[in-house]
Amino acid sequence: MDWKSIAGPLAQAGATTLGTIIGGPLGNAVGGVVGRAAAEVLGVEPTPEAVADQIARDPDDAAARLNELETARADEWAALQAESLKLMQQLAAQESSEGWLSWGWRPALSWIIAAIILQTFIIAPWMKALFGLDVAVSYDNVIGISSIWLIIYGGGHTAKAIFGKRLGS
Repeated sequence: MDWKSIAGPLAQAGATTLGTIIGGPLGNAVGGVVGRAAAEVLGVEPTPEAVADQIARDPDDAAARLNELETARADEWAALQAESLKLMQQLAAQESSEGWLSWGWRPALSWIIAAIILQTFIIAPWMKALFGLDVAVSYDNVIGISSIWLIIYGGGHTAKAIFGKRLGS
């Protein structure tokens, strides 16, 4: 069950603490605990769909009940929020410690592709018209380079999104 899908409805109902916990980096790990507690207090079956439907059906009643849940188990929710914050800080530290090359190569190559496209389709025709200079890269090469880059950049993110969940990363 994807409990993260109810983060928005919970926050809109006024249960911002619960929505933040489920929507944060620990959402998949603790979503069942928070989601089942919300389902229990709302009197619905413990599924994200049932909780979201109940919030949509009677938002005022849901807000009151979820507020009681947040208040009654405030210490537990605070501990989960603290763990979530700690995890976000660890992830940020890890990302920044890897150096600029680990994150910078994709934007750099994207700018290079943009420059090649700009040069071929904007600058080269003007250079030919004004000065008679043929500085264009062939269109086949531009399309080929751009296609390969889209496959690497877009395909890599897609593969990571699909297979990363299955591999637990």
